Amino acid sequence: MKIAEMEAHFHELAAVENQIADALRDRRFADVFSASLNSLPHIVPAIKYRKKRDIQPETPTLLSLRAICRYGPPLFEHAVLQQLLDFVTSTRMLARHEKGYTQKVEAAIAREEAARLLWNQLQSNPGFLQRDIRKSLGVDQDAAVEVVEVWEELSIVMRVQEANSYLVYFQSHLDEHVYGTCQNCGVRGKTRKHVLFKPIKCPKCEHEDYFHISCS
Repeated sequence: MKIAEMEAHFHELAAVENQIADALRDRRFADVFSASLNSLPHIVPAIKYRKKRDIQPETPTLLSLRAICRYGPPLFEHAVLQQLLDFVTSTRMLARHEKGYTQKVEAAIAREEAARLLWNQLQSNPGFLQRDIRKSLGVDQDAAVEVVEVWEELSIVMRVQEANSYLVYFQSHLDEHVYGTCQNCGVRGKTRKHVLFKPIKCPKCEHEDYFHISCS
């Protein structure tokens, strides 16, 4: 690949990562995952360009990988996680990299399974103790706590201090009917809350994304 082509990938990666950062700030996670996957073909040429031009650090912080690995598991984006794993393991520069990208994505996929077990536990046993996760579910404690912290960040759960741990609850009943608003065209509709925790296609504009939730 010519250096001019590498440079083009370098600038394109920077542009896409700006899109990812904007989508993260606005919590437009469908856009986060879409842009993150779109950035993957630019990563290796961009790294090679940095090496050619002696740009430090040679391997930058890859926002796309960080975003998918942090938010993919608690939002059950298995297809996105699998696409990322396939890309990393088939890309020699990343698969053998000292930063352990393969291991990080594999750990994220394991956290998704922990998230499924945690979700079922929350439904059947609201208010369970965070410190008992490993004992109750047999999953890695740190991985499970990371999932809970992201859910709390996204206002899916709340944690109540209990001695040296936390009681974990859903923020509200998942079966209650709430209004969802399309971020693209503003159309509103009413459905059960749990439906709006995944991207859905707007019946009016057909844009697929997470809907804003409101009670009235």
